[in-house]
Amino acid sequence: MRKFVSFAVFAAALAGFATSRPAGAEDKKDPEIKVPYVPTNQAVVEAMLKLAAVKEGETVYDLGCGDGRIVITAVGQFKAKRGLGVDFNPERLKDCDESVKKAIEGKKLTADQAKTLTFKQGDVLKMTPEDFKDVDVVTLYLLPEVNKRLKPILQKGLKPGARVVSHDFDMGEDWKEDKKEEVKSERSYPHTIYLWTIKKK
Repeated sequence: MRKFVSFAVFAAALAGFATSRPAGAEDKKDPEIKVPYVPTNQAVVEAMLKLAAVKEGETVYDLGCGDGRIVITAVGQFKAKRGLGVDFNPERLKDCDESVKKAIEGKKLTADQAKTLTFKQGDVLKMTPEDFKDVDVVTLYLLPEVNKRLKPILQKGLKPGARVVSHDFDMGEDWKEDKKEEVKSERSYPHTIYLWTIKKK
């Protein structure tokens, strides 16, 4: 009976779940800078979202989303209104599908919440300020060079009060973080997370 109920929930969720959609024809090409896939530890995921103070009704974007765990946690645990993940690798989007299914099965995400998640194939360096106009929180686990390239796009596109959180890498000397924390997990090394809040323009 449990298997039947779980399948029914999956079907209901995935019927409205927007996933694996290319962000554009050009974005299917290899990105200029390839970021290796290293999953963010779940303790770090939760710490990043807490540092960003994600609230009910907010929109969260994860750039280089991997298996989707950050936006899934943002929507399922922190009650964000909408989550979008972007990754250049179509294999990661398949991982996102599986992560959503497991989250529903584990009762960490409802079928209705799953409908608010979107995962797109694309190159984050081709995103424009317009892409971020309605976004409240952006999360990153990329590379220093990618962060620096994204910096002016985020600064221009995000509204005042929006937050950016990065795992392990800052945004360069000319945009100092507002807050920095170290997070411990079961791994042997600490993780550093950084927070920036967009000021009034």
